[in-house]
Amino acid sequence: MLYLQSPLRFNNLGLIISRLKMAKKLPWGSFSHEDLRVDHEDDIYTSFAFLKLKEMTMIKLSELRISDNAVRGIKDTVSQKLVGLSGSLFYGWDRTSWPVPFMIVNGELIVFDRRHTVKVCRNITNQSVQKISSLPGAEYVRHYPKNGGIINDFSDRSILILAAMYGNVHGPIADDTRDYMFETACIQIISNEENRHGEEVSSKITTRQFVRDLLKHMGCFTRYNNNDMVINRIVTKVLDSFKDPQTQKGKVCINNNPSDLDDFITRSDDWGHSNTSNDTTVFSVLRIHDNDAHNRTYAERLLHTACKLEANLPEGQNPKLYKIMLYNEKNSKDASKITAARRSFVKSLNEIWYMRRDNVLAPVKKMFNFEIPSKKLNDFNMEIWCMNQIEDEDEPYELLFDTESEKG
Repeated sequence: MLYLQSPLRFNNLGLIISRLKMAKKLPWGSFSHEDLRVDHEDDIYTSFAFLKLKEMTMIKLSELRISDNAVRGIKDTVSQKLVGLSGSLFYGWDRTSWPVPFMIVNGELIVFDRRHTVKVCRNITNQSVQKISSLPGAEYVRHYPKNGGIINDFSDRSILILAAMYGNVHGPIADDTRDYMFETACIQIISNEENRHGEEVSSKITTRQFVRDLLKHMGCFTRYNNNDMVINRIVTKVLDSFKDPQTQKGKVCINNNPSDLDDFITRSDDWGHSNTSNDTTVFSVLRIHDNDAHNRTYAERLLHTACKLEANLPEGQNPKLYKIMLYNEKNSKDASKITAARRSFVKSLNEIWYMRRDNVLAPVKKMFNFEIPSKKLNDFNMEIWCMNQIEDEDEPYELLFDTESEKG
């Protein structure tokens, strides 16, 4: 499915393009980093605790590596940016633009910000419409602050995920940085360090306070103006992803009866009963349990409804919010199976969507030499919530359901 954004979403993009057109261009092959109108005072990473600028230099385009592992928390959320960048970069480099940030990791030049810029330059070169051999680069090295704590022991890969998120927040359009990016970035960092250090570190980095610390270093508090409600929601979703069904055994289950769910919906101002809607929202309740085939069926139904809600909309009209509540009636007295069922449902949802999407796009991609924007699960105007059914769940919480950016 090709993804066409609503015209309303192009407002910021249009502003960027207009500014780029006005900027003075340095023609490719005729300048060095010394011709730029920027210096260390323009470095947005000056306040980032775990990296410091080593030098600005010219770097060969062919030597730069865009590592999905290093920036997995930031997938291509605004692929339409590539269109505007292509038009701008074709004529040269904006002399007021900060160089491409990179760090040398195991002998490779790993780009952790300005990924779109590098991709566009490669596309322009590959299409033989313009020869771009070198780009201005800003090389960074690790910094170990005295108050860095356990993060000072993190791998370069984890530090670059932190830095990439920080760069998104402090870049031209902070609004492009969304909740799920912070969530997936935190999950990647914690997973990386658990794999490196095992249980010794796991217990220290899967606490609410530590996740809050990560978010602070990413710039999340700045992005949301210290809104504790938003930040706590992100923390909850991150920690939920590390719930192991085995560790849930023996926990007390709550809201065991369907009437508990019905009572909650009836009392809530934010919810409606299944298959109802209002002016802004469509509501569904999906009853999952620890059976993969059953959960796959409900995942299919969810995707059918989500696609239907966003199909054939008049130009400029946004789709209604699709709001889903997951409830486990069959396993309502087994915390381990409740957790397993949620994981099973998320897995089915991702497998169904991305397999079909990629198969549809495969022949189209073969026709072009540049990246085609494609719709991700997070691009749907959709929220998936879990009814609180385990003792440490104080209220229903929103589920992190798009795991594409967590793939290795």
